[in-house]
Amino acid sequence: MYTIGYISLSSQLDEERKRAFNVLQCIIRPIEKEKINLLFEVEDCLLDKIDTLIVEDVDFSDINWICELIMKVRKQSDIPLWISAPSDVLSKTSRIVYLQLGADGILDQDDDLDEAILIVRNCINRFKQPRLKGNPKRTTLATGVEAFQLIPQNLSVCLENGKEVNLTKLEFLTIEYLHKHACKTMTYEEIYQNVWNDTYKNRKYRVSNLVCHLRQKIEMDIEHPKYIKTIRSKGYMLNIKQQN
Repeated sequence: MYTIGYISLSSQLDEERKRAFNVLQCIIRPIEKEKINLLFEVEDCLLDKIDTLIVEDVDFSDINWICELIMKVRKQSDIPLWISAPSDVLSKTSRIVYLQLGADGILDQDDDLDEAILIVRNCINRFKQPRLKGNPKRTTLATGVEAFQLIPQNLSVCLENGKEVNLTKLEFLTIEYLHKHACKTMTYEEIYQNVWNDTYKNRKYRVSNLVCHLRQKIEMDIEHPKYIKTIRSKGYMLNIKQQN
């Protein structure tokens, strides 16, 4: 069962839509515009808890706000993102702008609701499932059991059990940076400057929170991590074997 973040800018989400999502084995999580920052919290990022995001508007009085939202989401995550709108209100220009900024599609509110939800669900299924044969070659992080593989084109890693885990952009940049310096201690400052491309300014908490999210996704036991080791008072080290 998937969780769908749903932002309705003009009204409360009606019961018909809630029932449709439930029938199709989707949990819908309404997100109020005033609480949109929950999507981007460092310590408890809502983007990491949903499988897709739908933004609904009926009069497009907030078109600039929606554009800013799309850009902000795309800086942090590659989850499927949809705009839901009536076809007679949304102009072709607006559709193109939304798609250019990174929206995955436009859901026509005048179409059958079940059809729109199936489109979204099918996209989530493909997004979360391991890729099939024929995709570009994966870059191996570790030797041994053909295990921990970095997949740049998907912003994901493939674990030892063959499960592909999708990461946010920041999470992937972090694991990618640690991989470049595998078995070496990278300080909080070095990680922050290379991932956020910004001055450090004592932002250790951001690095720690991001690594915590990473461990929750890739480690079997976050209390005894196998891959990302904490180097006390210094930073982190990716504990893998480099290929020759």
